[in-house]
Formats: sequence, C-alpha cells, structure tokens
Amino acid sequence: FAFFISLSLILSGIFFQTSLKIFLSEFRNIHLWRAIFLSFKLSFIVVLINLFIGIPLSYILSFKKNKISFLLDLISTLPLTMSPLVIGFAVLITMGPPNPIGKFFISKGIKFVFTPQGIILVQLIISFPFFVNILKESFDSINRKMIDLSKTLGASSFEILYRIILPLSFNGLIAGLAMSWSRSIGEYAATQMVSGVIPNLTETAPIEVFVKTSYGNYPAAIAISAILMIISLMSLGVFKFFYYKAKHTK
Repeated sequence: FAFFISLSLILSGIFFQTSLKIFLSEFRNIHLWRAIFLSFKLSFIVVLINLFIGIPLSYILSFKKNKISFLLDLISTLPLTMSPLVIGFAVLITMGPPNPIGKFFISKGIKFVFTPQGIILVQLIISFPFFVNILKESFDSINRKMIDLSKTLGASSFEILYRIILPLSFNGLIAGLAMSWSRSIGEYAATQMVSGVIPNLTETAPIEVFVKTSYGNYPAAIAISAILMIISLMSLGVFKFFYYKAKHTK
C-alpha cells in the first residue's frame, strides 16, 4: 500500500509543475504529434517483426528441447539483463562506417546510425524478449498429448502450429504483442544512442521529452509524458487482461 501511494504521488507529481491551460495548449503543438506519430509508426513496425520472427522462435524454444534451443533461449533473453544504453552503444559501433558489418550494410544502401532503421533495430532487440517469453509460456501450457495425437493423424509441424498451437495461444499472443509494443514505444536510452536528435526524422516521443526538458519547456515535456503514461497504462491493461485470461484457460 505504501509503495502504491508513493508511486502514484511520483507519477502524478509532474502535473503540478504547470497550469491546466498551458498543459492543454501544448496538445496543439504540431511537433508533439509528429514525435508521437513517429513513435507509433516505428513501434508498429517493430511489433510486426516481433510477430514474424517471434512465433517460430517461441515454437522452437517450447517444443524443441536441445542444446541449440537452450542457446537460442539464452541469446534471445539476454537483452532483458543488459542496459539499454549498452545495447544502443553496441548497435552504434557495429553498424557504424568503421565496422565491417556496418560497411557492408552501408554499401547496400542500408544505414542504421542516425536513421529510423536504427531505432527499429534497437527497439526490436529490447522488446523481442518480452514477446518471445510470454508467447513461449503460452505454448508451454498446451497439452502435449493433443500435439502427439495430431502428429499420428498426419498433421505437419506447420499445420499443428497454425491450426492448434496459435489458436490455443491467442491470449498469450496478444499479451506478448501488447507488452513488446509498450516496451518499444517507451524506449529512450538505446534509441538516442543510435539515432541522435534529428527533428522529424529520429525524434521519437521519449527523446522529445528529454529535449523539451533540457530547454526548460516543462509543459511540453509533461504533455508528451502524459500521453506516454496513458499509452503504457492502456497497453499494460491489455497485457494483464489477456495474460490472466490465458492463465485462467490453461
């Protein structure tokens, strides 16, 4: 109870730094909505990539227990224990012009440093473990006898995944997407390390909060923070609803 009260006071305390009139006037600022739109667009792309590569990886981690799956599980979960700043620094160094990997991508016309592509990459690395771990847990809860019976009836691995595993794991899938999306849209440290601050190109909502604060424009920073808090609350609500629903139907 004490922690709940303390957290509520801290989060709500920022709104006492400005008047309601000034706060509402900031919502007419076009730069604010450009930053919000950019964050939405990039995080949506990250979610699609998570969906595309996260489902097969979660299937391997849940149903293929061997040394390779253990190594994949270790590597995919590693970003959870790493500092986002270190992840951003690693991407900055690796994808920069001096590095052979960076040179290769640049020669192909693909740039990650100070571009939206770099933001997508770091947000993908950071949000990916949330999606995979939640979906894997949902896969783990499926009755293996049902899978074995499907195999005896001649169903292929793809048919089992598409017709049995994914429908039974729908709640976990939505919960994983909600959590990974919330994590990617709120990422700041790794994003700024790779993207810098380029208006209308790499200036996402969290970066905009930092910029407005450094300029002393607290009403603008508070307005963006309020939107981010509402987004976090909504996505967390979606996650909790479908996560508990998945647990209840386990």
